[in-house]
Amino acid sequence: MQNLIAAAQASFLGALPTPGAIAATLAAVMAAALLRGFTGFGFALAAVPLMGLVMAPAKAVPIAVLLQLLGGLADLRRNRRDCHWPSLRWLIVGAVIGSPLGVLALSVAPAPVARIVISVIIALAVLMLGRGFALAAVPSRFATVLVGATSGLFNGLAAMPSPPAIVYYMSGPFRAATARASLLVFFLATSIAAFTSIVAVGLASSAVVWLAVLALPVMLLGTWIGELGFRRGTERLHRHVSIVSLGVIALISAAKGFSELM
Repeated sequence: MQNLIAAAQASFLGALPTPGAIAATLAAVMAAALLRGFTGFGFALAAVPLMGLVMAPAKAVPIAVLLQLLGGLADLRRNRRDCHWPSLRWLIVGAVIGSPLGVLALSVAPAPVARIVISVIIALAVLMLGRGFALAAVPSRFATVLVGATSGLFNGLAAMPSPPAIVYYMSGPFRAATARASLLVFFLATSIAAFTSIVAVGLASSAVVWLAVLALPVMLLGTWIGELGFRRGTERLHRHVSIVSLGVIALISAAKGFSELM
């Protein structure tokens, strides 16, 4: 009996991250939260690769998704005043429709190929935004649902719902504060759906929850600092940083896709 207890304790302690791994995780969360606070997007896309340096993706992804969910709930009260609900609700409807289609497409198309195709689409979007592409009016409900469905498709294919929504708000006639708040609420909705799936497949372990709770104050602090920078910056600066961040996302996606193929 004592041997069984000792083995269980050793197993539990072995599953705990080292102090160095915890410090690296908190540093990754801080860097990603600064980006989230300034632009309104990019948390998971920045946090997962950085945390992946010290842990398996099966832990990094659930931690990032749970943090995005908790952080989104924490600042929902503030963001709901600034976001553009007429467009946001239809984006969410589209995402709900598109996500299962993305998962279905993933069963046919290999994930690395999907990442490369998505990165090419993002790169084209970056080129258009960089050249000043803008919409004079808010897109129709049908067009908005279509963008949301594309976000859901991207989410199902490669866990990347953000690019279509980012382009939507960056090119539309929205103020930077409205675009940022709308994106944060949109990603709260997608993170709820994603974490539900994570729980269903058994990846929401006690270690994942423990690390997410530990990192949450760091995420909130980083988001607050990033938001201070956003508030003191200009609309032009926000647009430039967002476009550059979107370009980096495209490069990371392409690199990951090619590395998986090789």
